[in-house]
Amino acid sequence: MSKLRLTVTIPREEYERIEEEKKKKCVSRSALVQEIIKFFFIKKDEQFKIKKYIDGYKRIPEKTNYIAQLEQVQFEVLNKEF
Repeated sequence: MSKLRLTVTIPREEYERIEEEKKKKCVSRSALVQEIIKFFFIKKDEQFKIKKYIDGYKRIPEKTNYIAQLEQVQFEVLNKEF
């Protein structure tokens, strides 16, 4: 993976928090910022998937009688195992 240098301007308070966190984690500033960016995109992707799931559920909601049937089967299977 090739890497690029990025220069950004951030508020002093955020810079100080980054400095504190990198000391706690014993990592470089670059490593911490990469971790923060990766976390951001993971959460963004997660939110997109959740929204997509909710939209799909609204279009085609589960039928309550089907859910009840599944619960009954689960109950029967679990009761036999114990």
